[in-house]
Amino acid sequence: MNKKGFTLVELLAVIVLLVLLVTIAVPSSLNLSKKIKENMFCSKINDIETTAKLYGEDRRSSLTGNIDGYKGNNISVKNLVESGYLRRDQDIDPLIIDPRDNKSDALYNMQLGIYIKNNRVYVKFPDDINTTCGK
Repeated sequence: MNKKGFTLVELLAVIVLLVLLVTIAVPSSLNLSKKIKENMFCSKINDIETTAKLYGEDRRSSLTGNIDGYKGNNISVKNLVESGYLRRDQDIDPLIIDPRDNKSDALYNMQLGIYIKNNRVYVKFPDDINTTCGK
């Protein structure tokens, strides 16, 4: 009697192996996804920093406030978008998207400090951004 097919034990062994693979692969892929989103966020922060420095260079003479004892002003990311220094992520609200949660309010309304120190333009970010991206 030659029956072709799999026994119940063989099927259970395959199912157990698949479950083990899934329990290993899913958390790894979720961690990788989170790390990619953090890197995208920090890249976006670097873009904002670069455009804010350009904005500060172009408006060097109008920086009349005081930031940490240096000549400078506060500006929002919204101002950088409206003045054409920073490109929008899309044409409808939200204009600037935070890749970590796909929302924009916090990033779009974030206040930056642009100041001059030793004849160079610097950008000061909020503390939570400094912690996240090592600024």
